[in-house]
Amino acid sequence: MKNIMYVAMSALLLTSCYEDKGNYDYRFDSMNEVDISNVSYQPEAYDGLSGKVIEVQMPLAEDKVQRVEAKLSQTLADNYDNLDFAWYTAYTATKRDPMTGREVTETVRDTLRTNGYVDLNFPANTDRNYSVIMEVKDRTTDLDYYAKLNVKTRLLFKNSLFFLHQQGGETLLGNVEKIGSKLESRSNAYKTARPTANDNPFADAIKLGYMSCYSPEVNGLMVFRSNGRGNTYNVFKGMQTYDVPLVPTASSSFVASRVLTVGNIETFNEFKCLLSRDGQFYIGKWAPFYTVPGEWAEESLQPGDYRVTAATVTSEYFVLWDAKNNRFIYQSNSDWFPFQLEEYAQNTPHSTQAVNDAKVDFSSLGTLSPVGKTAVYGFIASHSEFFNDAKPQFIFKDAEDNFYLYELTPTAGSKSRGSDEGTSESAFSITGKKLTDFHPGSNLASITYNPWFSTNYIFYAKDDNVIRHNLSNGDEQVVYTAPAGYTVSVIKFRTENAASNSSMSSNFGDLGLYLSIGMNKGSNGAVAEIKLTPSADVDDSYSIFCDKDAEGKAFGRIIDVQFAHVYSFSKDSN
Repeated sequence: MKNIMYVAMSALLLTSCYEDKGNYDYRFDSMNEVDISNVSYQPEAYDGLSGKVIEVQMPLAEDKVQRVEAKLSQTLADNYDNLDFAWYTAYTATKRDPMTGREVTETVRDTLRTNGYVDLNFPANTDRNYSVIMEVKDRTTDLDYYAKLNVKTRLLFKNSLFFLHQQGGETLLGNVEKIGSKLESRSNAYKTARPTANDNPFADAIKLGYMSCYSPEVNGLMVFRSNGRGNTYNVFKGMQTYDVPLVPTASSSFVASRVLTVGNIETFNEFKCLLSRDGQFYIGKWAPFYTVPGEWAEESLQPGDYRVTAATVTSEYFVLWDAKNNRFIYQSNSDWFPFQLEEYAQNTPHSTQAVNDAKVDFSSLGTLSPVGKTAVYGFIASHSEFFNDAKPQFIFKDAEDNFYLYELTPTAGSKSRGSDEGTSESAFSITGKKLTDFHPGSNLASITYNPWFSTNYIFYAKDDNVIRHNLSNGDEQVVYTAPAGYTVSVIKFRTENAASNSSMSSNFGDLGLYLSIGMNKGSNGAVAEIKLTPSADVDDSYSIFCDKDAEGKAFGRIIDVQFAHVYSFSKDSN
């Protein structure tokens, strides 16, 4: 036992006296390192919610092989000779079971070993989303590196800006879309979608609108024509035209002047009103089509005996200014509109609600009375998901270019109206004030309101500027100035849908914060977009400007702009 204890104590003593001389060297600086965190790709990838994303334009006519190249940096190598690549790919495919005839889905997996790149197959007219894991093995260190990537099809014209422009005496539909940091621009978007087509269906187009809904079949770019007609196009499916007329019974005198959209499509609580240059109006809901208003409730009111110059929609009524008779008129918006296009085509809805004289008493306003003034814009300043707290508001101007703001408040008289008879009671009470610091100039059609901001701002274009006006205190701020020589002709927010405050607003991302701008310089034009913050300040993280197509041909004079988006809009939708 004493011998054993002696040996143990000796060993402990030797151990405690050992000094680490540091006579070893790992030499990390001589080891190659692969910077996998900063890998880039060609085509360029953008940062989506689920990581790096590459979008490939869906082939329309024939299958396409897309090569994806990885750009890696190394500390001790300038090529890939020391690297082995493995690409693990997976996508979901749908096929028909030969036994049952039913469609079934399966996950198709593959492993490819190509140095620095991978080739992926994209069948024509097929939506495909590859989940890719790139494995890189460095033979000099025996270390493995991994990166994830999604490579998926992108619908043609998905989430992009359309515009009408006059080029060489002809009106064309142009398009600009931003994919990652790259701009794709086209003077003739119809020719892009249908390369063999020799016609130009937009030759007499004068105005654009857009409608998106839960059902992809009713996503549509609305094109209004100078002959009172119009068509709706599914621009994401090769400019497919719907058979249903956009304006079913419009006369040749109907030339669209303003397209109004109010409410929230996510709650099926959205309403549309279409105004004409000659004072006619049409109404609509969640499909990209319009119908005629209802019959007049009183014998003294005759169809056509009006000239509407401004309108808006509350949670219950279409409210409009009749300039011919210096009065407000209104109609219930409780009509039902079908969801399916086939049902709409078979039985085009006609409004069953009566049009009423609102009999608003202007006597309390004195010289502020709207009688004799011109109504230029109507809106509701509501930040509610169902906008049931909204009051109609109208901007008027007088002969001396002074501007006025009027607000209507529903009374018991509006609730007492039947569907086919009027009443002597006023439907709304009215208040008004002069807007002392509101100077939009001659471009009155550019005045627009958007409920996405925390303050009630009106936006308008004047000369080369886009101006933000605070309706509460009159403060103004320039949010955009066009390049030298340009005059801003039209401004539109990507959406005026009230979904910003909806419990389901994530479907719209920050769509309503983007402002699309058209501008002209001589016979040429340009389009731009800026992004604003929720407080309506300029967000410097995003802006585009484009004045020519991919071949370098200058755009013609811009007539109108319209952003077209798929319903679900998020960061991954780019």
